[in-house]
Amino acid sequence: MVIILVALTIFAVFVIQAILRRSTRRIEVPLAELERGLRVVSPVPAPARVPRFPADVYYHRGHAWMKLEGGNRIKVGLDDFTQQVMGDIDDIKIPPIGAKLNQGEVAWKVRHGERKLCQLAPLGGTVVDVNENLIKDPTLANRSPYEEGWILKIQAKGLNKEMSELKDALQFKLHFDQCKAKLMSSFNGQTLGLAYGDGGEVIRGVASKLDEKAWKTLVAQLFHSSPD
Repeated sequence: MVIILVALTIFAVFVIQAILRRSTRRIEVPLAELERGLRVVSPVPAPARVPRFPADVYYHRGHAWMKLEGGNRIKVGLDDFTQQVMGDIDDIKIPPIGAKLNQGEVAWKVRHGERKLCQLAPLGGTVVDVNENLIKDPTLANRSPYEEGWILKIQAKGLNKEMSELKDALQFKLHFDQCKAKLMSSFNGQTLGLAYGDGGEVIRGVASKLDEKAWKTLVAQLFHSSPD
């Protein structure tokens, strides 16, 4: 009798272990599938925020800024709005030292993927320095558009006269809002949603999201320039 009870006990143990192994396998498959499913997430919308326009620089209508360095020498670059619109900048074509620039004419060209933007010089003069670090790493203009991401230094030729075409931060913010309102009225609902958030914030990398016609409209109305 004892031998029979021992045999039945051992048999019961084997049966219970077999049941547990089957249950574990049933649980493992759904968990593996669940984990794979969790890795398939919906695309995260590009972050949107209001552009920064610091008070210690002056702005041109083409979204380039300038900062006085003394002796009619100025530092210039692209503003925060430009880098937001373009997204991660792949390349900036910069004129060489010694090049002559005229206020309101093309000074440099910015590219992200197939999207290009010509930006206008905030002041006229002769290029006396270029940001070599920016040439090596154009995304400096994304991370620090007003400091490490500066583009050129210019010896201005008509500083006093041409300063009247520039705006301080408050004046430029008002100008920017007026231009934005005009642009928003010219876009349909779908296109508008690609460019601005619900609160009117600029969506980062909008340049690559718009079709060619909408991109040209944005560049013309906000940058007063052209893509090429």
